[in-house]
Amino acid sequence: MRYKSTYTIITLLLLFLFPIYVFATEIDSGNFKIVGATTKPGAILQTTDGDYSALLQAGRISNNPRNYSTSYKLFTSPEDAFIAAVPEVSCFETVTSGSSSCITGPTELTTGGMVAICGPSGCYNQARFEIDTNDNPTDTLYSILISLDNFISDIKYIDGNTFTPESISTHNLSDFLTKTDWETPDFNIQGLQSGTTYYIRIVALHGDFTESQPGPIASATTSSGSVFFDIDIEDQTGITAETASPYSIFFTGAYELISGSTPVTAENRIWLDAATNSQGGFAIVIKGVNGGLKSNITGQTITSATADLNIVSDGFGLQSEYINEDTYPYLGSISATADYLGSGNSVGIVSTIPIKIYESSTPIYNGRMALKVIAKAGSDKTAASDYQETIYFILIPRF
Repeated sequence: MRYKSTYTIITLLLLFLFPIYVFATEIDSGNFKIVGATTKPGAILQTTDGDYSALLQAGRISNNPRNYSTSYKLFTSPEDAFIAAVPEVSCFETVTSGSSSCITGPTELTTGGMVAICGPSGCYNQARFEIDTNDNPTDTLYSILISLDNFISDIKYIDGNTFTPESISTHNLSDFLTKTDWETPDFNIQGLQSGTTYYIRIVALHGDFTESQPGPIASATTSSGSVFFDIDIEDQTGITAETASPYSIFFTGAYELISGSTPVTAENRIWLDAATNSQGGFAIVIKGVNGGLKSNITGQTITSATADLNIVSDGFGLQSEYINEDTYPYLGSISATADYLGSGNSVGIVSTIPIKIYESSTPIYNGRMALKVIAKAGSDKTAASDYQETIYFILIPRF
């Protein structure tokens, strides 16, 4: 009984020292309303001149699902104040034309979109993205996640050195870069597949243990490889001419070849149109059937050669007269190879083996070229109406 009595006295003493008050009503003041306030044992809630003060427990991470949605997550722990702000994708582009949401890349983007820096139909193996920092400090680091299935099961990162997708197993701190470092390359995602939709999202890091949640998802679809090649036959004024096959050039009338006479340039030119988004540009090669202007009637050939026709006894060949690339200088230029850059009556050969005549090392948008056809009949050549050559023009893209 003594033991029981002592226990009872202690219990009553504790209740006396630590009273508990429960307020079940809403609490108002002149400035705010506290709705459904609760306290833990030992908290104090009181009024002084119409104001309230409360000693409440803080610092616990909420598991209340009402603090979450598809567009935000509300943290309730003080340490969350140190986590970097969730970044967003301000642009992710592959095939835009006419304009762009990207603002820190090449100037051509603002007027031409991605086709201005990738060529017709846009990029087939690379892309550009830019980061909305949401006011993170300038030294904040960012990592880029990329996926083929909207992050259901396929999740990779962009390597901070090669800018190509890498697996999670090789992802490390070197793949976190500042906004400036990510956006300095014109194409900051490379090694993509053509005709494929990709999804990206970004995380931010600003010090140890501060990595943000992944930001909202953005998507873009790469183009397919694009090649355009066309031939037109028109005189030297035909810069914009469009003609249909058959493609034939004649040395007749005022342009007739006469044995032992001076070289003659045919009235019409061979006009070529070329365009491609191939990252390595293209090459155009030519190949003849006869190796010159051959007559089946006489059995003679005005042999083609790389030569100055003013000097040799006879010959036949081509000379580049016009080259132009339309619209976007970022994409580079077309050049004729040395043998076809002559002037006067200097020509390049039309051989029975393929020979490169034009090339570009970059994508080309609306390239246009023109070739003169020049021939000279030697005094040993018998007149005939069937001197002819068939020339194949082949464009080879460098994907």
